Amino acid sequence: MEVKNLSRREFLRLSAMTVAGLAAARYAQGASSPGTAEALAAGPPAAEEVTLDVMAPAPEYAQPYREIWNVFESKNPGIKINLFSINEDTKAAYEAKIAAGQLPAMENTQDLQITANRTNYQMFLNLGEIDFPWFDRWTYDVKSAWSDLFGLPGPRTLDIYHGFVWTWHYNSELMDKAGLDPRRDVKTWDDWRKWIEEGTKWAKATDGVDYFWDQGWHNAVFGRFYPDIWSMPFKDGQREQQRNCWLGKAKFNADDSPYRYVFEIYKEAHEKGWIPESFWTREWEADMEASFISGKSVMMLHGPWVWDKALAANPEFKQSGCPATPPAAGQTPWMQYSSPPQIDAQYFIRAGVDQLPYWPQVKVAFFWFFSPEAIPMRAQAEGRLPAYKLDKPFELQGPQYLGVVKDIIEGKLWPGIVLDESWNGELVAAPYLKKGAKGVWDWQTNGHNRIFAEVVSGKMTVKEALDWLQANWEESFEGLPASS
Repeated sequence: MEVKNLSRREFLRLSAMTVAGLAAARYAQGASSPGTAEALAAGPPAAEEVTLDVMAPAPEYAQPYREIWNVFESKNPGIKINLFSINEDTKAAYEAKIAAGQLPAMENTQDLQITANRTNYQMFLNLGEIDFPWFDRWTYDVKSAWSDLFGLPGPRTLDIYHGFVWTWHYNSELMDKAGLDPRRDVKTWDDWRKWIEEGTKWAKATDGVDYFWDQGWHNAVFGRFYPDIWSMPFKDGQREQQRNCWLGKAKFNADDSPYRYVFEIYKEAHEKGWIPESFWTREWEADMEASFISGKSVMMLHGPWVWDKALAANPEFKQSGCPATPPAAGQTPWMQYSSPPQIDAQYFIRAGVDQLPYWPQVKVAFFWFFSPEAIPMRAQAEGRLPAYKLDKPFELQGPQYLGVVKDIIEGKLWPGIVLDESWNGELVAAPYLKKGAKGVWDWQTNGHNRIFAEVVSGKMTVKEALDWLQANWEESFEGLPASS
């Protein structure tokens, strides 16, 4: 795929110009996608106009997704889209509305912090039974992947992307002022430690800079992403070892547990002052992201979202990135973390929507939203590579992609680097999770916050934290295949 390093200043000033421009080009060409007619055949709009409530993937992307849905509305004048979004602080109120009987046309699991599994799958409509026309467009067997894993009819959700890539995201101007160049100088785990130490010393000696490496707390990040990421510099911390723990082939509290690393790294970082004191009390968005965007901290370990947020707040913001976890001694090559493609998450239709009078219009909107016409606009809006076969190549302009992911994929700066988006332990063990169980990290109730706080403060040993993980696993799973 050809990718050009184009300026995104105008795009980010309005948070939607790339999408709007792409939409305008399609209008000018009178373009239509193969299969659009089939999608519309699912049911024509009623004579009376219908308004469908549709959730945006995250509040950060509400504006560009509004532009995308404007394209749909222009071609379907009988259907209007009420686009809405939720966040951590509005999640409870939204769930109360659902409990009271509200049924949006389309929802997204991301900010609901749920996945489709064997204990809750009946709340998700079976997308394999609604004549969906685009299953053959994915680069993997999306129609069967969830069903093959859970042994249940599906799929129940659809996601068009490869996994989330988590990298270092830094303020280029501040990094230059510190005299550091991690893209050039950091090749090994020892290099990484030296970089963090030097950057921390510079930040502490520099007025107006609060932190070099800023860290806030997010229950899902510390329960679903960071534990896997921080084991990847080490030979005994790779995905296979992680999956073995989740499937019962190894123990979370073994001496060589891959999950010891996340506790050891944060304990050291806290003791050496690399990260904010009491980081577990700092809010992810209001403290950490806000500090970074305002130029008071140099870098974060983050996914793709905040790259756009920083530029939306300040189109002149200079930002770059580098891979997360260089190899420690004995580990080759450099393993860069990516979450796996989400076969159990992202967009879904709640059961019951198919019984509503506007169900034909819901299908029209849902089919179009996953059509080859909509996917390039969605990919540009979120700046992520789709795992989807398009009719024509397109030039992705996402700031995280251009800032670091493109270089990771091309492998020029980091020869031999592996972007690992294979299935993680949580996913492969999901069919065996008991209903109502806390899971290994107890992240949905934020139960692990206390554990991290006590480990880094010296009130709990790493071994005791691993014992806690093992006990949670034993309580939460049943029916696992016999370990080999």
